[in-house]
Order: sequence, then structure tokens, then C-alpha cells
Amino acid sequence: MTVVVVGSVNIDLVVRTPLIAPPGHTVIATGSSTGSGGKGGNQAAAVARLGGACRLIAAVGPDFDPSSLPGVDLSLVRVTAEPTGLAVVMLDSIGENAITVVPGANALLAPADLGPFTGPPGVLLASLEVPLPAVLAAARAARAAGWTVVLNPAPAHSLPDSLLADVDVLVPNEHELAALGDPDDLLATGVGAVVVTLGAAGCRINRPGDVRSVPAHPVRAVDTTGAGDAFCGALAWALDTGRDLDTAVRLAVVAGALATRAVGARAALATAAEITAAGITAA
Repeated sequence: MTVVVVGSVNIDLVVRTPLIAPPGHTVIATGSSTGSGGKGGNQAAAVARLGGACRLIAAVGPDFDPSSLPGVDLSLVRVTAEPTGLAVVMLDSIGENAITVVPGANALLAPADLGPFTGPPGVLLASLEVPLPAVLAAARAARAAGWTVVLNPAPAHSLPDSLLADVDVLVPNEHELAALGDPDDLLATGVGAVVVTLGAAGCRINRPGDVRSVPAHPVRAVDTTGAGDAFCGALAWALDTGRDLDTAVRLAVVAGALATRAVGARAALATAAEITAAGITAA
């Protein structure tokens, strides 16, 4: 089957600094680098790295490098006159980050850019660095075709009940959850499950009448940029292979942890073999 990712593609400018400057302060950086990013691009890369079939729906500029997404079907990536999105990532000495995104071409993604959801039902994975109408249309079309809909509500903002009702799995982090509301209220709109990522504390699965915790996978984090995207990509991949939600979340926790091993959102994406070596059966 297939994972279809609807989301952003960015060029990442990573600035390494002893600490992330609070408002009104200046710090001297220790270095910088550029790389490929964007929630959509990162999530698609994570799926492909795990060996899954993945199609990306996105809008990019003429500066986009297709070789940055090996193994991903880019036939529905629209090239626009606007530059590819830009993310400025401030990375401190303990691997925490603060990110500012300039949307660029991402702001042009529209419902007309979506392809048909045909063939055996797969998984739609969407995030919110692209215009909401495109996400709404994708979720509606995927749900109507019998696909599983996974939504990573980042960056968080108010979402219409009509979108939430089409979501099988909602994946916010704890900060995004605070902006969205109580998990029970989200479940009441029709969301099938709310999986809250908690960084070094693992994650929590909320379903109607059931809440359970999944512990983190131990790792020495170098850069947490893209860890959430790696988690979401692995979750979608695992669901697409027929695994139940609990198993898929355990796989995703390992994938998210392993993605923090190097600087850059895609520098340390896990393979299925690495997840297996971490003690989780991925076969």
C-alpha cells in the first residue's frame, strides 16, 4: 500500500549556539549548516527510509532539489515561482531547538494539487505548515476512499470539527495539545485516537475510555529537530503495513529517538533494520 504525505518542504538553516537567546538578548553562534527539511519532506523521507512506498504532495520553488528525497514519489510536487520554504533552526548545546518558518511556496498548496486517493486504501499523513484548505480536502478525500488519516497538528491552531471528524489518529506534542484542548474533547469530535508525543518521556495514547503510556527509547540526543516528523512518518508506515496502533506507536517511539542521533532533521532517520536492532520487531 502507500503513504501519501501532504505537507511542507523547506530548506533548513541550522544555527548552533550555546543557548537559545531570549527576547532582547544576543548570543554568538558556534556554527551553522544548511539541509533539507519541512514537515512534509521530513515525514516522507522517514517513510522511504523505512522502506515504505510514499508519495509527497507539496509545493516548492525552482530551487528545490529532487535528489533530497530519494525513494519518494514526487509526481505531485508542484514547482512554483516562489522560493522553497525556509526554516531557521536555533539549536542549543543540549539538542533543544527553536524554529522559525518562512512558508514560501508552501503557502501556495491548494486542493487542486491533490491527486485521487485510488487503489488499495493506504495512509494519509498531513501536517499544518501548508494551507488548511488543502489539508481539509485531503482528509475528506482520503476518508471517503477508506484510507487511514493521520494528522500532525503542527504548528497548532484551532481546527474545525469537520476536519477532526475525518482524523483517525491525531499526533500533537504536549505544547500543541495545550493549544488544541483536552484529549477527551478532541475524541468527542470524532478523532479515533490522540497520540501525544512527550519527548524524553515517550508518548501517551488516548482513546475513548482508555489512556496508556509508552516509554521513551533511550538515546543520547544530539539534535531533536525532526524527531516528531520521524515519529509521524514511522507511525504512518507501520499503520500502512497493517500493524495495530499500539505496535505502530512503539515503533514510532524508537524511530523518533533514533532520529536525534545527528545534527539535521534527516541525518539519522532510522531504517527498519535499526528499529529491529533496537529490540522492536519490525518484520
